[in-house]
Amino acid sequence: MAGAHPPAGEPGLSLTRVAARLTTPSVYLAVLGGLQLAVLWMLRAHLGTALPVIGSAGLLAMLALVALKRGSEWLRFWGVAALGAFTAIGPTLAAIIERPRIGLTMEHDGMLQVESAIDRVLGGQAIYGVDWSGTPMARLPWDLTSGGNPALHHMAYLPLTVLVGIPFRLLSGTLGLGFDYRIVLIAFALLGLFAIATLPVAAERRLMVLAAIYVSPLITLYLWSGRNDIEFLATVLLSLMLLSRGHAIPAAGALGVAVALKPFAWLAVPFLLVVLVMRLRAGRSRRELLGALAVLVITPIATIVPFFIANPPAFWSDVVLYTSGGVPDAYPIAGYGFGEILYQARLIAHRTDAFPFTAFQLAAMLPVLWWAGRAVARRPTAGRWMAGYAGVLLAFMFFGRFFNDNYVAVVITLFLCVLPLGAASLMPPRAAQAGRLAA
Repeated sequence: MAGAHPPAGEPGLSLTRVAARLTTPSVYLAVLGGLQLAVLWMLRAHLGTALPVIGSAGLLAMLALVALKRGSEWLRFWGVAALGAFTAIGPTLAAIIERPRIGLTMEHDGMLQVESAIDRVLGGQAIYGVDWSGTPMARLPWDLTSGGNPALHHMAYLPLTVLVGIPFRLLSGTLGLGFDYRIVLIAFALLGLFAIATLPVAAERRLMVLAAIYVSPLITLYLWSGRNDIEFLATVLLSLMLLSRGHAIPAAGALGVAVALKPFAWLAVPFLLVVLVMRLRAGRSRRELLGALAVLVITPIATIVPFFIANPPAFWSDVVLYTSGGVPDAYPIAGYGFGEILYQARLIAHRTDAFPFTAFQLAAMLPVLWWAGRAVARRPTAGRWMAGYAGVLLAFMFFGRFFNDNYVAVVITLFLCVLPLGAASLMPPRAAQAGRLAA
């Protein structure tokens, strides 16, 4: 019918046009910043009223600057960076300062376990195959399963998560201050800010990435309570920034650190390898490829192998079997993914039961990896790299044993970064230009 098409001159509904209107600095800042401030207001009993009041004023001021495009691009970027630092790091510092006075409130059990693990390492004691029932972590309530928190008998974190806290623990002891692991997380948050500020994209695009991570409760809400996702996220961003600037070997080293901090970062390795191979084909030396592969594995090997050798059964039980359902008191099936759907449908009787989630994860991940890897090979850009990584991570997490709220937040945040990262090339300049001409 004639009415099936819009009249000449009248724009039809376009998903691309809608996406373009929804992915602007003003929208990112208004929506994500509004959510951030709403959470700050809700937590004012813990964090005080000064933070949400000042943050609200800052958000309104930055919205005016960004929407009206007042001042230079760098002024707007660093203004939003200051707002992000205040609303992300400010509440974290407030929680650290208040902890000695009011005790544990919203602290995450994993943070408390890592703090105790740092003290054990400094005392020359083991951290895997250990009973944590006598630590502050045991004071936190647990009602997801019967028998208490299973993490009291397992240490699921990789060694580097503990090791990076040791210098901060020693410094705080030298200064006579109490140690709070969130100081370590703040350091990684600053590293992430640096990575975003030096991305080779337009300032407004950097502003959007900044808003997605630091002016948003998706990551910072969990930073305030001491969850350590910011560690691997900041180092992945650093790796991508270095790769987009042509520094392949340092980029591989940064990703190796991310891998040693959290297994989730392994899923970014295939996309790094695709880019390295494409750079080799574009004329880069084989030495770059070999050097990148060497620095990629050096940190995981140096930090994991000594702890594994010290007690292989304990390490394997804590890090692998506990999180995959291979022990009777495994990490419970929970969250917002496939495992919880099976449990609610009564297809799994108990949250601690074993189930072959790995088969479903592989079935979901491999097609995404194939499609996304080919897309990156055709045109290696930061946006495609991030989209591929976020897609594979979503498949892995959703079909995993647990898909916790902070994991959902990480995946959403990574997808929010895809369009702002855009077409920033991951190839040498001449090869990137040739690719654009060929397209």
